[in-house]
Amino acid sequence: MQAAPARYVSSSELYTTDEVELLLEEIRELEPTSCRGEDVQDFEIAGSGGAGAGGRSPAGTELTERSWDSHAHYSRAPPPRPRALAPVYCHLSYLVTPAGALTLLLVLCSLSACACVWAALGLRAAAAAKPLLFGALTSFMLHTLLMLMHVSLLDALLPVDWNRLGGISFAWSAAWLLGGAVALLVALPPAAHSALASVLYAAAGTGLSGAGVALLGAGAALRGGCLRRGARSRRGSLRAAHRAVPSAPSAPSALDCDRAL
Repeated sequence: MQAAPARYVSSSELYTTDEVELLLEEIRELEPTSCRGEDVQDFEIAGSGGAGAGGRSPAGTELTERSWDSHAHYSRAPPPRPRALAPVYCHLSYLVTPAGALTLLLVLCSLSACACVWAALGLRAAAAAKPLLFGALTSFMLHTLLMLMHVSLLDALLPVDWNRLGGISFAWSAAWLLGGAVALLVALPPAAHSALASVLYAAAGTGLSGAGVALLGAGAALRGGCLRRGARSRRGSLRAAHRAVPSAPSAPSALDCDRAL
């Protein structure tokens, strides 16, 4: 005998019509007022513009207008804070290193030379003082920028050989300061003892001092580059020697010994 097929029993067969209507009335009473089916005439997602006149839904549907972002995490989350492009530090210990100390001395000498020339001849300096003024001004701006880059540690973010750049900058400053100071000393009369001549002599002396500091900085940068190149070549030779060493032969196994016998 075959079993009778299973048949689902509906609620209308279990309850009478009066009982079903009573259950529906209880369900309507338990529903919140804003979610009554007879009050909701149309439904829109925020920004869809599918509501009635004026772009607003009927009364009682405010909870469903922005149902997609009604969660507190989405509706009340603050905007992301802007992030800094690069961290800036104050690494003053760089000024204690040889390169930092020479850079600081050169900046002070360049600034002093510019101040002496401007105090003696004004902004429109004479032709004899223009080379010294140009060299001192460019050295001041260039080495101040390099010093700020090293102090703020922004030099670590740029793929630049700072030792080589510093050596070139020191050589530039030494050439211009030395040439400008010599040109100014040649143009000054040897027997000049006025206040103007004294200030110009001070400017020339400061320029010569800055040239000496720049020569020391260029020598230090050249020495550092040579040491770095030597260490790099020595490291490469060690790697080549390590690769050239053949691997040790493996010990013969017991099976090979038996075959040999």
